[in-house]
Amino acid sequence: MRIRSIKPEFWRSQDVSALALEDRLLFIGLWSYVDDNGVGFDRNSVIAAELFADDLERDPRDTFARVSRGLLKLSEALLITRYSVEGRHFLYITNWKKHQRIDKPAKDRYPLPTCANAVPRDSLATPSRGPRETLAPGTGEQGSRGTGEEGRTPSSDKSDQTDPDRFEEFWDAYDKKVGRKAAVQKYRLALRKPGVTPDLLIAAATSYVAYVKSEGKHPTFTKHPESWLNGEHWNDERTARTQPQTRIGAHMALVEQLADAQHPRAIGDGR
Repeated sequence: MRIRSIKPEFWRSQDVSALALEDRLLFIGLWSYVDDNGVGFDRNSVIAAELFADDLERDPRDTFARVSRGLLKLSEALLITRYSVEGRHFLYITNWKKHQRIDKPAKDRYPLPTCANAVPRDSLATPSRGPRETLAPGTGEQGSRGTGEEGRTPSSDKSDQTDPDRFEEFWDAYDKKVGRKAAVQKYRLALRKPGVTPDLLIAAATSYVAYVKSEGKHPTFTKHPESWLNGEHWNDERTARTQPQTRIGAHMALVEQLADAQHPRAIGDGR
């Protein structure tokens, strides 16, 4: 997350005032979420985790739905541009340089919508992912940058370009990208196990990485994706149930909430 500024004229903009209040908050939050070139991953799960973590813990389903609706409204208002490059989804804050002046911008990590192989999201053959996404875990103008998703580049593995099993989303959860080929094999083997879905694996891996970071542990203590999968650590929430007062218990409880949100059971209140 980055430190950004809000100009006084923002509050009198007719484009902004036409939005619902919660969508205005989302729009401002996206300024801190995107890189210094105004681009960030267009993933509901990551955006919700970065901007509305407490809401996500309280009610994952509603939070994902509000973020998804808000992004759609911002896109319809032409305040953000949503596009895909080599199978990965991005968003760009329209007129970014008018919103923010970055004195010493960091090197671009993500492609702009003007790059040669950018495809508008509304022209893609497959629909954009809705609120049923899962959690994952800068130098801004005042010189503050988090660890974020550094060093992530589009995959050159053509077999994963279409990503039918959503491995790329699982892979994105890790800053420490080691042993991709072995991780792909273990990931697909895990999906054959009863009750294991991409939603569960992505949510659990994201929560695990976020927990390691929250504890201030050195990245070398993060299990490699292959090791994490081989150890079936998506099941760690079973242990966490016996110690709900601990931070790991809270993280894994969130994984369970996310799994329920991805596959909601019958609910009496009609939601």
